[in-house]
Amino acid sequence: MTQNLPAETVKIAPEALEVANCYLQLNDPRQVAAELDLDVEVVADYLKRREVKQYIDSVFFDSGYNNRFLMRRAMDALIKQKFTELEEAGTGSQKDIAELLALSHKMSMDLLDKEIQLEKIRSGTSPQKQVNVQINEGLDGSKYSQLVQKLISGEGV
Repeated sequence: MTQNLPAETVKIAPEALEVANCYLQLNDPRQVAAELDLDVEVVADYLKRREVKQYIDSVFFDSGYNNRFLMRRAMDALIKQKFTELEEAGTGSQKDIAELLALSHKMSMDLLDKEIQLEKIRSGTSPQKQVNVQINEGLDGSKYSQLVQKLISGEGV
């Protein structure tokens, strides 16, 4: 059986890894502190670190039905089962299959959209700063232009 490894490797200190793994099992910083014989503040500090959060998130999204590959296999099995039921019955509701296919497609498109957004963020293609400049040149005969012309020439003063 092949194991799906996370796309990114997280560099994390061994003690932070121990706290993170214990937190993944217990889901409570106080219980983690008691289990590892640490102060709750120390555990909280470890859990606030960027690399620890990244590690916990990667493990969470790569395990169980949060894993996109496992979710895809489950959805494919469900669709296959519905097709089998439809063939065996000879008649049936194609609406169920259509809804499952639509849901499967939506899930795939949402995942693809999130991956594209993440890649844009990583590559930095979106503008970090944007400066808009408006140039009002030309005296077009409007009241505003007439006022500006009077102010420039000194007629209205």
